[in-house]
Amino acid sequence: MRIARRKRGRPPKFGRPGQVVALTLPEEVVAGLRRIDRDVAWAVVRLYEKEARRTPAAPPEPAVAELVRITERRSLIIVNRAEVSKLPGVTIVPVSATRAFLALAPGLGMSDLELAVSERLDDGIDERERKALTRLRAQVRRWRRDRGLRFHTRAIIEVEDVSIRRRRV
Repeated sequence: MRIARRKRGRPPKFGRPGQVVALTLPEEVVAGLRRIDRDVAWAVVRLYEKEARRTPAAPPEPAVAELVRITERRSLIIVNRAEVSKLPGVTIVPVSATRAFLALAPGLGMSDLELAVSERLDDGIDERERKALTRLRAQVRRWRRDRGLRFHTRAIIEVEDVSIRRRRV
């Protein structure tokens, strides 16, 4: 039997994951925040939470594509299956009911993915898919131009269990 170990180190400051943000604020703003709480970060969180309760934000639009980390430095491009279902020359590999990753043939790269999205946009598609693919193309272009990212195409092996019968609905 394994005993669960507590994580070592300092617990998260706000009881949930946080992000370091450096700000330069006018002195009177800092003084005002310190009247709310001695800790300026807590003052900002309290103001945000108070405002968020007053005016609930609209739910964020789900990303058409995102980089999902699989190791410390490696990620996969994961797409929303409802918005991206077909791209020429790209295999869309489902990983859940709503998400899939993209697989390209070895030797192809991000510029080929961007081209595939552009080619799909040239097809006769409905307005919803056009908006999603336009967002996808813009995101792929941003990633492709990001000097902090390097892209590698890998071959994958997908195994289908044909012994399992499909349920009829």
